[in-house]
Amino acid sequence: MPSIRKIVKDMVDTIPEEKLKSLIEILEEIKEGDIKEAWSIWDNFGKDAIEGKWEDASERHDFYLYGIKG
Repeated sequence: MPSIRKIVKDMVDTIPEEKLKSLIEILEEIKEGDIKEAWSIWDNFGKDAIEGKWEDASERHDFYLYGIKG
């Protein structure tokens, strides 16, 4: 089974040079613009947590975090 690295490399190798250049420029712009926002969101995780203890938290993890009933 090929590694994910090989699969991605093979896919990138099929992209014409001009399109690849445009893609890289777009990705660089996204990277620069999103880093500050991403760290800001990360910094706020847990600051709105409710005090207390959930009953059966390990068993009902998905429900408490995501509202998924299981």
